[in-house]
Amino acid sequence: MHRIVSIEPIRSRAHGKNGGGESRNTARGRVRVLLDDGESFVLSSSKALRLGMEEGEDLSEETYGEILQSLYKACMQRCGILLGSRDYSEQRMREKLRDAGYPGSVVDNAVEKLRNAGYLDDRRFAQSFVRSHMRDRSRLRIMRDLAEKGISEPVIEEAFAAVGEEENVDDAQKEQVLRLLRKRGFDPGAASYEERQKTMAFLHRKGYPADLIRRLTGGGEDW
Repeated sequence: MHRIVSIEPIRSRAHGKNGGGESRNTARGRVRVLLDDGESFVLSSSKALRLGMEEGEDLSEETYGEILQSLYKACMQRCGILLGSRDYSEQRMREKLRDAGYPGSVVDNAVEKLRNAGYLDDRRFAQSFVRSHMRDRSRLRIMRDLAEKGISEPVIEEAFAAVGEEENVDDAQKEQVLRLLRKRGFDPGAASYEERQKTMAFLHRKGYPADLIRRLTGGGEDW
């Protein structure tokens, strides 16, 4: 048995017609149901009413199983919509599904099925991300972005190695730095010490390697 702790309407902010003020409206007639084990899920208010769900009442295993089955079906449909427009890392997909109100067990089952079927693949995602951004972001920036998406460091390094066999990542970073220097109007031969230090700090913040920055801002032989 699962005891229903609370049933709360899900509300969204909407702009009022007069003066641009905000009013709170129930979002599509949905409610969030919180159980005594800490799990929660989102249902339509009409379905919750049809199931006779009330705060403080017990939810039978049979009814709970039916709810999970229905939520799993809806969750997989949602995954199909999401993956139809772009690729996702496993962590980001989990976040999207939890934000949509699906309970942890449903999310776990959906992600496992997608992973086994090859629709979620962090290695493929990482390689695609590196390939797409190697000419407009520094290596460090790409590594940070992938880490935020839940990609592990070994998988990130593997992605750089795989893409590096196709294209020269170092040359791509050099082109990026040169493009930024031209945009700033930086002339290594005429720049003052203060201007050079300011430009180097700017490139460091962008995440480019220190040795590359020194070469390209100091007028060395690799310029």
